[in-house]
Amino acid sequence: MSIKHTEQLFGEGVKRSQGGQTRRYNLLAAKLIAELIKNSLGPCGMEKMFIDVLGEVTVTKDGATLLRKLDVEHPAAKVLIEASNAVDNEVGDGTTSVVVLAGALLEKAEQLLDMGISPSIIADGYLKGLEISLEILQVIAQISNNSDKEIMERLATTALRPKMMSYAISKQNNVPAKIVVDAVCSVTDFANNQVNIDDIKIEEKPGNMSDIQLVKGVLIDKTIDNSAMPRRIDNAKILLINEDLEANRTKMDAEIRISSPRQIQGYFDKQSLMIRSKVQNIINSGTNVVISQKGINLLAQSYLAKAGIISIRRVKENDLLWLEKATGARIVRDLDNNIIFDEYLGYAGNVYEKFVGDDKMVFVEDCKNPKSVTILLRANSKRLLDECHRSTLDAIGVIKDYIIKPSIVAGGGSPEAIIASRIRRQAKSISGREQIVIQKFAEALEEIPLTIATNAGMNVIDTLVQLRSKCALAVPSNGKVSWYGVNAIERKVEEMFSSAIEPSLVKEQIIKTAVEVTNLLISVDDVLMAKQTMNIHTHADGTEHSHAGGDKKHDHYFDKLGKKQRPMHHYY
Repeated sequence: MSIKHTEQLFGEGVKRSQGGQTRRYNLLAAKLIAELIKNSLGPCGMEKMFIDVLGEVTVTKDGATLLRKLDVEHPAAKVLIEASNAVDNEVGDGTTSVVVLAGALLEKAEQLLDMGISPSIIADGYLKGLEISLEILQVIAQISNNSDKEIMERLATTALRPKMMSYAISKQNNVPAKIVVDAVCSVTDFANNQVNIDDIKIEEKPGNMSDIQLVKGVLIDKTIDNSAMPRRIDNAKILLINEDLEANRTKMDAEIRISSPRQIQGYFDKQSLMIRSKVQNIINSGTNVVISQKGINLLAQSYLAKAGIISIRRVKENDLLWLEKATGARIVRDLDNNIIFDEYLGYAGNVYEKFVGDDKMVFVEDCKNPKSVTILLRANSKRLLDECHRSTLDAIGVIKDYIIKPSIVAGGGSPEAIIASRIRRQAKSISGREQIVIQKFAEALEEIPLTIATNAGMNVIDTLVQLRSKCALAVPSNGKVSWYGVNAIERKVEEMFSSAIEPSLVKEQIIKTAVEVTNLLISVDDVLMAKQTMNIHTHADGTEHSHAGGDKKHDHYFDKLGKKQRPMHHYY
């Protein structure tokens, strides 16, 4: 169809590109994304630094984190980024691996297209390869007990070692991994294989990375309200309230008409009486710690201090919910003339205030059976703290995957190498062009261990030869699989099960998602693009924004102002 006919059919401003060239551009865009984060894979992978438009710096080797920050325009590249996010949301790890594998599959697809094999045959071959891979993975994966803490610690260590927390792991005898495992086990219902990772609070404070700790309760980034109150209470009875212990301000404009000084005194006396009544209810309940989401004025604080009660005000709503789960308390929302029964109170072994870095924080810990716990992360900078936070979430996600499906495989790219070896063997029994496609699928799987080897400074050809020969000779005996993979720390090909393990659920998700994305991109051969009405453009002073008519010559009010008067960041 000619350009003229296309315009008549679709209207003005619609551009169309079709055929093999369109597919090539899609494959190229996706491969560029894969190349961008390829060298972040594995324990020896490199960090990436991203500086956004506001000048905020992010240093990370987590694939999904970096890709989420990139402002990518090409639809094919966006598909790959969405795939990485999907894996992150589903299993919490493997975000870099899925992009590397998808990039390898797309590269092999391009080679197959050059051979004259049609996209539909490639897609069918990849689906067949996926089916065989999942069958092999199910056979070689080792089933275990989902409450085995030793395996959980090994899984957490494997997840944390490639990240910035590797230093703390190597110097502290896996203390960070043990802390993460204890935190997850505290909030897990093993009877139903259920774990809610939102019950784990993660606090960050500048300091030494070796000072990471687990609080069996909740850590609140607040101080005790009044210096007259105790700084520590043992065997705490905790009351959580969501009501003001201070004069309420009206939401609308209001005025009080007073004709004599007595009325002023009467007004304040009435306010004091209301607050005193609420505080007396609190004192009568037998509590010795009050934590409020709303305000507590000085009068209420003085009454509480005389009774030997600690109060903490303006606590975040999430902190109150975590406290509810950790201490067994129930939030009280009405203190007027109501008796506060014992079932509303929560319990903790200790409540105390302590300096953490330069700030004071309140520890509510040693709860009897906490269903919410806190991990306190320490590092020497905000950027490092953010990366430690992401690493901890990855480790928590990996342990959650294992609890849901207690099945494990070795790390170091060994599952991919074993699956590739067995697929290559099975491909000989498949007739037609699909055999070539499945062999290319096997080669793409090997890209994972080869990328780990490349990032560790190993020779790729030697590594490939050793991997293929050892995996071909490693015939399972008595059901035991020889997990040959790449040990990036030692820089050699060896049996990996004793060094690193991963949940098989993560591997399944990586292979499934990579194949789905690849088949989607190679199936597109026609792109219709309408003219954008919202045009992104940059002005002479560096101000970037988008709006209708942005492609035409225009100016804004700030173009006429002096540079000093212009807003720092201008958005539409």
